[in-house]
Formats: sequence, structure tokens, C-alpha cells
Amino acid sequence: MVTISHFFTSNEWMDYFNALAGTINFEMQIYSEEGALLCATTETPLCNFIRTSRVEDIQCPDFCARSTLKYLKVNEPQTQKCRAGLTFFSFVLERFGERACVIGKGGFASYEDLLEFLRIVKTYNLPQLPVQTPLNFTGTDNAEAVAQYACLAINRFLISYEEKNRIEEKFFRMTSLFDSNTFRTLSRNTELLYRYLLDTMEFIFGPVSAALMVFNHKTRVYESVYSAGRYRDDFLDFYLDGEHPLFNEMRQTQAFISSFNLKIPVSESLLLRMESFYFFPVFSGGQIETVIGIFDRELTREDVKIMNAYTDHLHLNFENRNLRENAGSLKKADERFDFFMDFSSSLTSALSEESLFHTLVEKSMQLLNAEQGSLMLLDSETSELVVEAKKSRDDTVQEKMRLRKEDSIAGIVIDSGEPLLVNDIEKDPRTRRENRQRYRTKSFMSILLKIDSRVTGVLNMSDKAKGALFTEEDLRILQSFVNSAAVAVERNLLYKQTEELRQLSITDPLTGIYNRRHLNHRLSEEITRYNRYKHPFSFIMLDLDRFKDYNDTYGHISGDKLIKALATVMEKSLRNVDIAARFGGDEFVAIFPQTTKDDAIHITNRLKEKIDRSFQQEQFEMPLTVSMGLTTFPDDATSVGELLEKTDQALYLAKKGGGNKVVYL
Repeated sequence: MVTISHFFTSNEWMDYFNALAGTINFEMQIYSEEGALLCATTETPLCNFIRTSRVEDIQCPDFCARSTLKYLKVNEPQTQKCRAGLTFFSFVLERFGERACVIGKGGFASYEDLLEFLRIVKTYNLPQLPVQTPLNFTGTDNAEAVAQYACLAINRFLISYEEKNRIEEKFFRMTSLFDSNTFRTLSRNTELLYRYLLDTMEFIFGPVSAALMVFNHKTRVYESVYSAGRYRDDFLDFYLDGEHPLFNEMRQTQAFISSFNLKIPVSESLLLRMESFYFFPVFSGGQIETVIGIFDRELTREDVKIMNAYTDHLHLNFENRNLRENAGSLKKADERFDFFMDFSSSLTSALSEESLFHTLVEKSMQLLNAEQGSLMLLDSETSELVVEAKKSRDDTVQEKMRLRKEDSIAGIVIDSGEPLLVNDIEKDPRTRRENRQRYRTKSFMSILLKIDSRVTGVLNMSDKAKGALFTEEDLRILQSFVNSAAVAVERNLLYKQTEELRQLSITDPLTGIYNRRHLNHRLSEEITRYNRYKHPFSFIMLDLDRFKDYNDTYGHISGDKLIKALATVMEKSLRNVDIAARFGGDEFVAIFPQTTKDDAIHITNRLKEKIDRSFQQEQFEMPLTVSMGLTTFPDDATSVGELLEKTDQALYLAKKGGGNKVVYL
């Protein structure tokens, strides 16, 4: 059980605590209900000077801490001054059934406080103050604002920590019910396995209406094999075609879908009757093996995280079950299986391309007790091999080094399309070359990395431990693992390509900010968010005054530079939550999420001032100004089309009125 003392002494908390103290520039301490110091940041020079001065008039080793719990209300910070005139704040937190007092010690509130302190220093002939930089005076208003911020920040961190603990606890309960041994036992009886899958969910979430759908390889459909809850009978004979848009979307996104985030409509009458539904895919071998459907229950963010963790857990178990079945004839299959669990987990958790490639090389070396290894990918444009990851004794071969295919043994493997197992590189008729000094033995293996029957690269293993030779069994085992790893490599490469294409499709090539296509998508999202949460949003459209004259006078290259300069000012001037986009030509737009008309007017006027100031500083060849039109949803429009039309009308009025102004409806 987590206690407040345990939390405030954890490394995770101390990293955040020190960062927070550095941000607000206050020394901070936290005390338990019993007055014990739980944690503290580095003491400020002034506090240290006061504590070590031993002058009774200013000696206050515990004055701040004596803002005891009984005098303070929970989450209501108070600001005071100590005997030396330094400002400090204190507030009480209540978490995990306990209380703690937070103290924040700052500097002098005013210049007068400093003068009074210096008088005491002079009176007692104290040494020079240990201050090397100009003092910042912590005004009362500023101290109160900092106290409120610190209280809010710490509480948010605690809430996040509690949510994380709840999720971890639920997932622990789930995996303790459904461990690998249980899965292996239940796999002998599929009906019992399917029932146990949904029973585990009910144990975690409580009564739930759900169905388990499994792919039938003969009929090529996903059919409901087990259901629970009040819609149990409705889903007994339910099925969906394997190429149904729902499954295609899950394959593309590699994520769950719900009735709240669907990109395509559904036509099935049973689903249309549901107030809400979620489909969580369980992948195996790159395909959707099983789908868990949850109906007529809106899941919380915490529930979704648990379900994603649950399906990841099932994914590994399905993969491991399939590998166990395929590896039944291999020698020492049980020991290899345990290693592959760690192998699969490492590949799944590799977040970057570089991490994925290095993990593949390192885990393969561990599997075969090899001392050196490398992964080379084929550049299809140049037919060169690129070293993407390697582990060796020296730096003769460097990462990102390019090798001609015809000059390397890996090239022989690619041309032949077959793996290569060599006992003696100098005697094998396929190689017949002198062994290089960087290799301790003459035995090695090279295995093809394939994706969809297309050669992607070569994995090389050399120098087996104790000078032993690589065997046919080593080759079969590594080939099995590399085939599974290819799925992770493919997913990583496809994700990278997809992300690059997605960025190209939503950004303007000249300015780099969002384009009109993405703008329409985001406007639709904001309207959907308003329909659910009733948060209004505002929208502006701006246009350069006399841009045609500028283009005609100074040319299109100068005009493009002007457009890019305006885009840069917009990006730097808007809030992080705002969305800026190029609408076309010299027209730009911006969305202000959760922003009322009054707030939007203030933001827009401030933006125009920054644009005007930037134009003056850049000293363009002719005076430049902008006109802006502003509208708010739903005050001025009820659809995307109407919003664009009304904003364009406001912009037209600004231009018609002489330009260089903001007009709002």
C-alpha cells in the first residue's frame, strides 16, 4: 500500500520536486503530520546564512515549519514572512489518507525588507552576504501566485501518480489471473480459454457486455465464439467479413477503434442499436487473431489503458503459443521458448528504429552465444548494403557504413536467396577467403531478413563462444526468431514511411505549417468536441493587404519569402493549443480551441501587434499590414462551411474598411 511518506521519498518524486523548485525559484521542504522532514531541495544561500548566523533576532531554524497542519486548510496556500524578512508559503496536502505540509522559501518581498535585514547584519557585524548576482524581490502577489501554482502542480502530479498506480494494480490483478502458464493450460480447450478471457475482464471491470471474435481461416470471417452480459444472445451468431472496413482500419492503425473515433460508418443493425461499442484487436504474426468487443459502456481513459495492456499481454501469449507449436521438434525447445518471451518483449518495446535494430542484433547474439554480430539492410536504389547495427571487438566496420553487395559475403546471401552457414571461411567453396584478424573463429552464419517474400537485409553472427562451430540447429532456431522479428522491423519501417507521408499530406510545402486539408479535419474535430463537451472555439482568417502589388513590384520569390515570414510569426505568436494553417495564397487561418469571443479578440489583437512589429523590424521594401476576420462557434455558425463563410465575410469587411484592422461578427 502506498503511503505519503513512501511517495515523497521516492526517486520519481524527487526528480519532479527538484525540477519544480528550480522552476519557481523557491527552496522547498515537505513535512509529515508528525513534523518529520520527508524531502527537501538544496538550501538557498540566504536561508543558510540566516541559519548559521546564530543571531537571536534572525535565528529561525524552524519558523517556516511551524506553520503547523492544524492552522492550515487543505490546498489553501498561505504566504508569510520569517523573522529575517524572507517570504515563504505553506500549504497542506491530503493523499493516501494522510496529510503533509509543503513549505516554499523565497527571497525578500521588497527592497525595504532587504534594508531591514542589512541593518541587523550591520548591527551584529556579520560577514558579507553570500549573494553574487542581483537580487530578485519576491513581491507578495508573486509569492501568492507561485504558491497557488506549486499547490496545483503537486496535486496534479499526485493525481497522475494515483492513476498510474490504479492502472498498474489492475493490470497486475489481470496478469496474475491470466499468466502464461494459465494460457498454456487453457489452450488445450479453446472454449474454456475464450470464456476465461471474458471472465478475466469482468473480474477487473465488473459486469460488462462483451463478445470475443476469432478469425475463421476457412470462411475468412471473424465470428463470435463467446459472449457475455445482457447482449450475450444477440452476439451468439454474429460475424463480420475479414475485409470489413472495421478490421482494415484496425490493421492500418494497429490500435483499437470505437463508435466515438470511427472514420467510417457501420451498417450492421446490431452495432447501430448499441449506444457505444469498442473493438480491441489482438495481433499474432502481423494479423488480427482475435477481437474483443465491449458494448453499451463508455470506457474511461484508465479503462482503455488497461484494455490496451491486456491485448498486448494476449498478443505475446498467442505469439508464444504459435512459436511453441512450431518449435516442438527443436532440441531444448522449452529453454528456447523462455528466451523468446524476453526476445519478443524486447522487440515490442523498442521505440525507435535504431533501438529495434540493436535489440535484434544483441538478442540474436545472446540466443546463439555469439560474440560478434551485425545487421545490414539493402538499399534498393543503390544495391548497397548499409550497416544499421553491429557489435564487435573493433571499429573496422562502422554503423551506417555502405558496402558494395558484390564485395561482401552478405551479398552472396542476398543473391542466392538462401541463408549461409559456414564452418571454415577459408575452406568453404562458397567463400574461400582468408579469415580476417578481427574474427576469432572461422565459423559464421548469415541469415536473410525478409518482409513479404522481399529481401530487406542480412543478419550476421560470428565467433561462437568457446570457439565452437555454428550448427544446423543454430541456423533453424535463429531463422525462426528472425522471421518473427521481421514483423517488428516491417511495422517500424511502415510506421516511419506512413508518418512521413502523413506529415507531407497535412503540411503546406512552402511554409511548413498545416494546410487547408488538415484545417478542415481539425475544424470538424472541434465541432465534434463542442457537441460533446460544449466548449466554444474561435476562428480567424487573415490576409496580407496589397500583397498583389508587392508581388508585381518585387517578384514571386520575394512574395514567397514574405509568406514564409508571416507563417513563422504566427507559429511563434500563438499559444501551444492553437492551430495555424495556410488557407491559400496569402491567406492564413488559426483555430483557438476552447476560446470565447472575448478571449479570442484579445488573442487576435495581440497577434496583429506582433505581426505589425515583425514587419517593421524586417524592413520590407514597402509598408505591409494585415487584415483579420474573427468568428466564434457556435455563436456565429453551426457548421464548418458556415464558419468559413462568416469568417470570410468578416475579413471582407476588414479589407473593405481600408485594411489593417480586425473585424469580428
